[in-house]
Amino acid sequence: MLNRHSAAGMPVSSIGPEHTYWKDAPLLGILLFNQGEQIETDIKHRLPVRAGISFTYRLNDRLGIESGISYTNLTSDIREGSEDHYLTARQRLHYIGIPLNMKYRILSWKRLSLYASAGVLAEKCVSANLDREVVLDRQTTGSETEKLHEKPMQWSANASLGLQCDIIEPVGLFVEPGISYYFKDGTTLQTIYKDKPLNMNLNLGIRLTFGKWP
Repeated sequence: MLNRHSAAGMPVSSIGPEHTYWKDAPLLGILLFNQGEQIETDIKHRLPVRAGISFTYRLNDRLGIESGISYTNLTSDIREGSEDHYLTARQRLHYIGIPLNMKYRILSWKRLSLYASAGVLAEKCVSANLDREVVLDRQTTGSETEKLHEKPMQWSANASLGLQCDIIEPVGLFVEPGISYYFKDGTTLQTIYKDKPLNMNLNLGIRLTFGKWP
């Protein structure tokens, strides 16, 4: 079997159906090898995990206003083709965001505090990559990494229940399981935000708290 390189620089098998010699994009090779077979596309999105640094100012005994900076990694696994000839890809999107939330302290005990939070988050995609592999006859024939040019602005509305542990004044560590609704970003990128606009998330990070309880 002869080998050539695709237009993207990926080595792929060059003998297709009816021994046709080709040097096109990997997806075209998958289509050629899958003539007469059913092509399926499966996309699995991983749960977003967000980390960041937050700044909270206490307004009174219960309420506080919060902002800061966050980092989010969205990862999706993609498989397209048949059982024997297919393309796999892992899409990684990296976002930097700025939240604006209102916090309500439910209860506290020693260094621990339980609170509820609601607000909005503006996130900008700063990096987007797609790692691909081509599999023909169940054997990997090549791989490549593509930098994606679409880098959307993502807006969302959020609500969460959080637990914070104060280390030293004013620094604390927090964990926040929550729920978010993500608005359309106007791009063709396939993300969990589009497939499930209303979904669960988990926020982890460091919070600086200012102001004093009355």
